Amino acid sequence: MQWIEDKYDEKSVSALSQNLSVSPTLSKFLLARGITTPESATAFLKPRLAHLINPFEISGMSEAVDRIIHAINNKEHVLIVGDYDVDGITSTVIVKRILTELGLTPYHVTPKRKTEGYGLTQDILERGLKLADINLVIALDCGTNSKQEAEGLRSKGIDLIVVDHHQSKDESPIQAIQVNPHLHEDKGEPWRFLCTAGLAFKLVHGILKKLREQGVKRAYEINPRDSLALAGLGTIADLVPLRGENRIIASFGLRELGRNPCNGLNAILEMANLHSEPNPNSEDVAFKIAPRINACGRLDDAEVATSLLLETDKQNCKSLALQMNEYNEERKRIESKLSEDALVQANEFFSDCPAVVVCGQGPNWNPGVVGIVAGKLANSLGKPCIVLAQTGDECKGSGRGVKGVNLVQALDQCKELLDHWGGHPAAVGLSVSIEKLEDFKKKFVEVIESDTGGSFPEPTLQIAAVIQQDELQENLLSDLSNLAPFGQENPEPILSLEKIRLAYEPKKVGTGEHFQFSVHNGNRTISGIAWNMGDRIPPCTTEIDLAFRLRWNSWNGRKTPQMVLEDWRISD
Repeated sequence: MQWIEDKYDEKSVSALSQNLSVSPTLSKFLLARGITTPESATAFLKPRLAHLINPFEISGMSEAVDRIIHAINNKEHVLIVGDYDVDGITSTVIVKRILTELGLTPYHVTPKRKTEGYGLTQDILERGLKLADINLVIALDCGTNSKQEAEGLRSKGIDLIVVDHHQSKDESPIQAIQVNPHLHEDKGEPWRFLCTAGLAFKLVHGILKKLREQGVKRAYEINPRDSLALAGLGTIADLVPLRGENRIIASFGLRELGRNPCNGLNAILEMANLHSEPNPNSEDVAFKIAPRINACGRLDDAEVATSLLLETDKQNCKSLALQMNEYNEERKRIESKLSEDALVQANEFFSDCPAVVVCGQGPNWNPGVVGIVAGKLANSLGKPCIVLAQTGDECKGSGRGVKGVNLVQALDQCKELLDHWGGHPAAVGLSVSIEKLEDFKKKFVEVIESDTGGSFPEPTLQIAAVIQQDELQENLLSDLSNLAPFGQENPEPILSLEKIRLAYEPKKVGTGEHFQFSVHNGNRTISGIAWNMGDRIPPCTTEIDLAFRLRWNSWNGRKTPQMVLEDWRISD
């Protein structure tokens, strides 16, 4: 792996440091993010809700708000259709709550992944429209490409609002009110990269703003801030860039998650052993909270997650959170076995290919888990990977890419072989009939070969700063915390120590897959942990370079600095 050290203009570092009265190290981190002025640095370091833009600047928002207010005023029957992942589930809960608080009794349905597929399908509408004489359907985190379904609703006299952030595969838009930043030319708008949970928060803000302007008393009694924990959770989990509006929503969402979680969220925090933390961080969301919520949808019962987040009774929340936890444990078991089987196929049939397409059937080939496995394969093999699960004559699954590959463009060149497909450049979902599977495998590999020449950039590790051992102090951790929450386009800085010797022989922990180490820092030592590197332990008698993240480690009521190792190498 190639280490690439960020370079800085020392005059710029000094100027920003003096203007902000912050350390040179923090100034370097800001400059690496393209933040060069005191004004933009202050906005980044101290996000404020007051910096959120007027929701009505978002295309389609005014029309969506007006139609929803019409539904409220006329006591219409509203059906919410949300996706089965964290973004879709949190969006569903945000919108259903606000409509309920404003006097409606909205219905909601979440697709069953195995039988109803992704998004706004005929199957999910058939189930949802049976609930009542529906006047308005609100599709959340789906619907942008549901042209046939939109036309079907229109023929029934049912209005459709789509709040989504997926890209359109068709130049002619569906017949609906659409709130989707990606349907419009990118002009650098601050709302451009909001996920659906963020858009749902803006929708709530817009509804309350409009009703307050109309003098509706109830609108003054509802605080849009109550939706921030869910909006922040969806924003972090959906891996959108944590800059601008997203950074504000994520920052305040984490604060609300720590200070004022609803009973459902509090039950999840307790199950994940996060209830004693003052504020969960973005890593807690990514690795402890989001997987539990997603596990429900992956095992075809997303309604458990939706019900939990809507539930108010603490005992019911505890029961639902326990069920969610059981789903997550089952998901991990299936994922482990599926990963083994997929890797065997990849090595047997695609070892010399620039891409991988594997498929299988049986209890371990769960369509809800294939996306995770595809991501793991892509990371370990360094090439785009598609993992499909066969059910009957159909194969459904997900693909994950690598740097330099746009999976949406790649699948577009294979679309004549696919039944359904869509997603983002780095992550896609698709389905293909079993009779076309072999042709698709061949075509996809050919497309990747043609687009990339069969080679990909060498994996790199971006080093934010090379530091000295005596800089491993609490004030450095304070600088790092000012940059949080971390995520897409705001990565946690990776630091480097050069030409150092470990204080002691590293010690394997767990079942031997991890190891602990430490380095001298004056009169004390700073400990470190290396996850899943037990087969690659550095020597303690030779000078080495360490690349690591510096974090607080809480244990028995004490907080101490800890290095989390990313890579090491023998010093030059």
